[in-house]
Amino acid sequence: MKCGDIMAEHRTVIIHMDAVQQQTMQHETDHTEWYRAIGRLSTWNMTFPTVNIYKDGDTDMVAVYLNEQGERGYVIGAVWHGDHYGFHS
Repeated sequence: MKCGDIMAEHRTVIIHMDAVQQQTMQHETDHTEWYRAIGRLSTWNMTFPTVNIYKDGDTDMVAVYLNEQGERGYVIGAVWHGDHYGFHS
């Protein structure tokens, strides 16, 4: 985010994982780290009003940030490194 960017008034966060997928990922990783990753992906760069979070493989996640027109503005992956998530764009 650059200085001067306008923050979205609201953000819609959609997690495209059902409860079983979420619990499975939490058991494969660390539930505390999983929640931290969801929180970070949900709140990164608030200039985008919508973020969709998807499961990617067994333990990783991908967040797709959309602008006001619904166009993809940015993508970040949360990659499990055995004891923590790393974030890569």
